[in-house]
Amino acid sequence: MADTRIEIGAIASAHGVRGAFKVKAFCDDPMALTSYGALMLEDGRQLSIKAHSHAKGFVLCSAKEVTSRNEAETLRGALLFVQRQAMPDLQDDEFYHADLVGYHVTARQAGEDIGPIIGIYDFGAGTVLEIKRSGKKPVMVPFGDSYAPDIDDEAQSLVMDISPQWLDDSKPEEG
Repeated sequence: MADTRIEIGAIASAHGVRGAFKVKAFCDDPMALTSYGALMLEDGRQLSIKAHSHAKGFVLCSAKEVTSRNEAETLRGALLFVQRQAMPDLQDDEFYHADLVGYHVTARQAGEDIGPIIGIYDFGAGTVLEIKRSGKKPVMVPFGDSYAPDIDDEAQSLVMDISPQWLDDSKPEEG
């Protein structure tokens, strides 16, 4: 764990005139945003967030440090972080996505070494790993239980089912 912070959400937009804002939470329980204490912005500033409601994938929040719509608008797109030590302890078979960044990925079927994970995203259709490949463009592959991941924390490696088509650099046929 090189970084002691975990990305827990992103401010999506301002809401109303008194400084409220909508947050896209990256937690299993979106309302848990407030259970970790003050959240940090990338620049180190802290926000004491209060969650008011949850609807349509967003949490309506306020923070004592944000008192106007203009202030809330300046935060649009800002990532919210929590200190790693504030996160709950995990069971043996659990992990935080952020902990996998840097792990080396191997495709189970071919035993092919793909490369290290450089990013983990969820664009709405499920979790995706971005993997850096030597001499090639990075590749994005789906990730989840259905891909039978075997995670070895000691070796910082991940072996999983990866379809060869996800690794194919050739352009699709035209026509």
